[in-house]
Amino acid sequence: MRIRRVAIVFALFSAIYWQVVTWFLGIINPMTGIDILPFWLVAIINAGAAAFYAAAALIFCHRLARRVVRQAQKRS
Repeated sequence: MRIRRVAIVFALFSAIYWQVVTWFLGIINPMTGIDILPFWLVAIINAGAAAFYAAAALIFCHRLARRVVRQAQKRS
């Protein structure tokens, strides 16, 4: 159970990290003169990408945690 909490926290903080990175790039992008999409659309796309990344990281970490728990139970 403890490993799953760690997996959830990792996925959450990882997604927050990437959301901050994309937010920073969203600020820098208009400063360079490249302003193709409106800011609200870029924000929605970035939030969607962060949510997708969080889900993928959560699934990966969950499967990894289950595998670790199974191996630990076999060795006990």
